[in-house]
Amino acid sequence: MWAAGRRKDVAPRYPDFLGIGTPRSATTWLHLRLAAHPGVFLPARKELHFFNEPRPHTPCRFSGATWTRPLYFDLENPAHWRWYAAQFAGAGERRCGEITPDYATLSRERVGEVLRHLPEVKVILNIRNPIARAWSGLRYSWRRHIGRYTDRQLGERLREELTDALIAAALHPERLLRGDYPRTIGNWEAHVPPERLLYLFYDDIARDPGAELRRVADFLELDPAGLPPSAADTSPVNDAPATDMPDAVKERLVAYYAPHIRWLEAHFGRDLSAWLEL
Repeated sequence: MWAAGRRKDVAPRYPDFLGIGTPRSATTWLHLRLAAHPGVFLPARKELHFFNEPRPHTPCRFSGATWTRPLYFDLENPAHWRWYAAQFAGAGERRCGEITPDYATLSRERVGEVLRHLPEVKVILNIRNPIARAWSGLRYSWRRHIGRYTDRQLGERLREELTDALIAAALHPERLLRGDYPRTIGNWEAHVPPERLLYLFYDDIARDPGAELRRVADFLELDPAGLPPSAADTSPVNDAPATDMPDAVKERLVAYYAPHIRWLEAHFGRDLSAWLEL
């Protein structure tokens, strides 16, 4: 059903661009900076998850809470598309888009479905050292527990148990999927031409955020004069507690992600060896 007061003869508006992730890679920073530009419209909610695809989820139990994510949008359901269009109803003549980091995990087939519905959409992918990204995600999601790791009163047995739990969490298939850049890039490049793909490296954002935001403005054909004064702000957003990565966790993550990092070096022609020297 259309929202009250909306004319049925008005063409639905869909996003001009998608931010597809990855999580813990400055996507919230990007959302906040773009939202401040007068030529950009973003939904009030950062992550719409409209294109998430159904996949089996094992109920997770932690600290007495059980959670699953059983609900997904049906891309063949017109009512769901009306809901999606309603999220951009206030865009007017502005560029509009949405940022959902989980889109980095979409299968190649699902990406094809996205492009079938949004054939001209532009895509932005934030890329961060997958080892640092994984640890940042763990620190954030386990922030109530991970501080105990540095507690001098914590017994060795409990410390080992916590380390084992962190390794298991770091190597969980869902978490690994979010940092699988070869898969993500391959899936999106299979359907999106290079002129409609923009890659932002987290290291470049940290080094010169203003320059990276100007790249975004150029990519989206925005007036750079509309970039907010905070464009050069490097303050962390959604920061995680500062805790050093345990050596055992680091070893497992380095072993897993080293081939991915070498793939990125070859794909982008840049030296990323420092990513293995955390």
